[in-house]
Amino acid sequence: MERMKGIEIYEPGKFRFRNDLPVPVPGPGQVRVRVRAAGICGTDVHICNGDPSLAPLLAIPFVLGHEFCGVVDALGPDTPGPAPGTYVSAEMHEWCDACPACLAGKFHACQNTKIHGLNLDGCFAEYLCLPVRNLVVLPSDLPPRGGAILDPLGNAVHTALKVPARGKTVAVLGYGPIGAMTAEVLLFENASRIFICDVNPKALERAGNWVARQGLEDRVEVLDTGGAHDESIRRILEATRGGVDIVCEISGHPSGINDAFRLVRAAGDVVQLGLPASEVRIRDFGKNIVFKGITIHAVIGREVFRTWERMLDLHERGFDIPAMVTGEFPLEEFETALRRFASGEEQKVVLYPDGMPARHTKEVNARR
Repeated sequence: MERMKGIEIYEPGKFRFRNDLPVPVPGPGQVRVRVRAAGICGTDVHICNGDPSLAPLLAIPFVLGHEFCGVVDALGPDTPGPAPGTYVSAEMHEWCDACPACLAGKFHACQNTKIHGLNLDGCFAEYLCLPVRNLVVLPSDLPPRGGAILDPLGNAVHTALKVPARGKTVAVLGYGPIGAMTAEVLLFENASRIFICDVNPKALERAGNWVARQGLEDRVEVLDTGGAHDESIRRILEATRGGVDIVCEISGHPSGINDAFRLVRAAGDVVQLGLPASEVRIRDFGKNIVFKGITIHAVIGREVFRTWERMLDLHERGFDIPAMVTGEFPLEEFETALRRFASGEEQKVVLYPDGMPARHTKEVNARR
């Protein structure tokens, strides 16, 4: 039996690098992909930390990871699909085709979803198998470090484009990796003004550096909603004469969720991506929700395959996907990469199962 490298979760909150995992064999309807690059997600951090809220979803032991790009290696028996060598990524949620959401064509909201990297083997390995129907063929001019982060970019695109943002004022609450991507997409789609809110000093510094580097002071404002919470809220309400057109709530924190309803204008839109870790108490429900007549959009994952088409359209129009990656590591250095990502030292990190591409090695070593 052929063997491969991979990162295995072998007990709750415990992971290890292995070089003796069996290479998976594709069954009927499946494809085996050789992974070229894979991205670390916040969910991976929670899994490695043993987050109890994720425990019911995990099927231990399993290979971690759900953001990747690669090339088609083999197709299962009697399975048509892209030719070997085709450059691809994939939707890593497997939908059931039978629940009400699936029957309505809303596969991203499948009630029986299985997810690679949680309850199916993931992509932090040299190979993975998944349904051929989940594949997305990628353009050859998208570098692997960009192709590897389409899954999380899809969350940001789904959030940012849920409501047309062109000419609108938008507040982005939470400037982690997805919040940063969301702000980039909103800017590219010509939102008139963007307010970025966070409580974390590193996130605020990163956002401020982005604004200064791009010369965006006239379009983007960064505000501290931690220590300067009330002042920042007042600043946004005054600058927008009563509230922004759209709020993209990405933090998932109870305070951020309540701020979203407070900051949105009457008849505005709140797009909720952030997932709370515990129960959320909504303050002033009547005043901030009912009597404003707002619309709340719940976002989960990526619309299959509309969001993927939108991402590739953004790339074709010049949106710089690879620029959002700040750290690159060989798979063997997963623990270091995970630590740097979890601590906020890196905005987005990509792993390479076959080692660092030669053209990036000098650049990445310089950043370290």
